[in-house]
Amino acid sequence: MPNFDSPTLLCDEALRDPYPIYRRMREKGPVYHDHLADAWCILDFDLVRDVLQDSNGFSSHHLADRAEPVLGARVLAQMTGAEHDEKKAVTMRGIAATAMDGYYLPAIERVVKSLWEEIGTTRRTELVCDLASPFATEVTSALLGIDAQWRRKILPWNRSVVEFITLLQQTPDERSRRLADAGYFRAFSLNLIESRRRSPRHDLVSYLAERGSSAGLTDDEIVALALNIFLAASEPLDKTLSYLVHETLRTPTLYEAVTSDSGNIPQMLTETLRLHPPVQIIPRITVGSQDIAGTKIPDGSTVYCMIGAANRDPSKFSDPDKFILARRENSVRKAFSPSADHLAFGSGLHFCIGAMLARRQLETAFQASLPYLAGWQLSKDALVEHGLYTRGPTELVLEKRK
Repeated sequence: MPNFDSPTLLCDEALRDPYPIYRRMREKGPVYHDHLADAWCILDFDLVRDVLQDSNGFSSHHLADRAEPVLGARVLAQMTGAEHDEKKAVTMRGIAATAMDGYYLPAIERVVKSLWEEIGTTRRTELVCDLASPFATEVTSALLGIDAQWRRKILPWNRSVVEFITLLQQTPDERSRRLADAGYFRAFSLNLIESRRRSPRHDLVSYLAERGSSAGLTDDEIVALALNIFLAASEPLDKTLSYLVHETLRTPTLYEAVTSDSGNIPQMLTETLRLHPPVQIIPRITVGSQDIAGTKIPDGSTVYCMIGAANRDPSKFSDPDKFILARRENSVRKAFSPSADHLAFGSGLHFCIGAMLARRQLETAFQASLPYLAGWQLSKDALVEHGLYTRGPTELVLEKRK
C-alpha cells in the first residue's frame, strides 16, 4: 500500500494504529472527507452522537449491501418505527430471560476459572488465544444455545461473516468465500431453530423460536438476529477482556485498586470501553443533503461515525489517550445506557441492546480472573493490536512471575 499525503483509512498504518490517523484528520476539522475511502469521517464526540441520534437524516441503508448478504435478512439496525420497537422488545425480553438470572453468570465464572486453571500449567501464555477468544465463544454459544460439539465448527463461518461486514477492502474471491461460509452458518442456525422449537431449552434461540413469531419475526430474521448477536457479542467480549487484563497488569496502581475494592471494577470496565472501543466505526448514509458543523454533505453519502476518535476527543476528555480510573467525564452510572458518556455502544435508536449483558459478562469474567493475575506479568512487547472497523488485541503475551 503506497503512502498518501492526506490521511486515509485505506492504509496499513490505520490497521496497525489508527489513532495518529484520527489526530491528523482532526487537525483539518471535525468533519474530514477521506477521498480514497469515499466517506465523510465525523471525529468529534458531540457530532458523532448527533449523527447516531438522527435516524431520519442518517440511515443504516448501507447494511443492505454490507450485512444482509451474509446475514440473510434485515436486522434490528435496519428497522425503524413500530417494527423496530416490537422486534427489539422481544429480543431484549429473550436476553433478560436467558442471561439475566442465576444460571448464566455462574456458568461464565466456571468457564473463566477453568481456562485459567489450564493456563496455570504453563510458564507463558498468549492470552487472546488461550483465554479471551475461548471465553467469548463459550459464553456467546451458551447464550444462543449452540452445543459444545458445534462451537469450533462455526468459528470460521463466524469469522467470514465478521470480515464480510467489517473489512473496508475485499477481493471478489474473498467475498465469494465469505458468502459461502455465511450460507453454511445460516443453514446451521435454521436447523437449530427448528430443533429448539421441537425441544425448547434455556437459551435465546429457544426463546425466539417459541415467541418470536408473535412479534412478527420470521425464521430468516431469527437466523439473521442469531448470527448478528454471535458476532456482536463475541467480538467485543474477546477484545475488551484482553484490554482489561493488559491495563491491569501494566499499571500496578490499577491492580491494587480493583483487587482491594471490587467496587472499582465497573469503573475499570467503563474506562476500558472508552479508551479501547472494540467497534471503531459506525457507518451511516445521508438521507437528503446534510449540514454537519458547516460542512455540506450530499444525499446518499457514506458517513463514518468514528467512535475511536470521538472517545478520545480532547474537547470532551482530559488527557484522552490516558487511562484514568476515576475519570469524571465518564460516569459509570450512565456507562451502559443510551446516555453514556462514551460511545462504545453507539447512541440513539440503535444503541446496542446487549450493553447491560456485556457489562455482566465482562465484570464476572474480570473478577474471576483477578486472583490468577497475581502470578503473571506482561512479557516484553506483550500487546499486538490490529483492525480498524473493529479493533482489538491479536496477541497478549504473559509470563509467570519469578
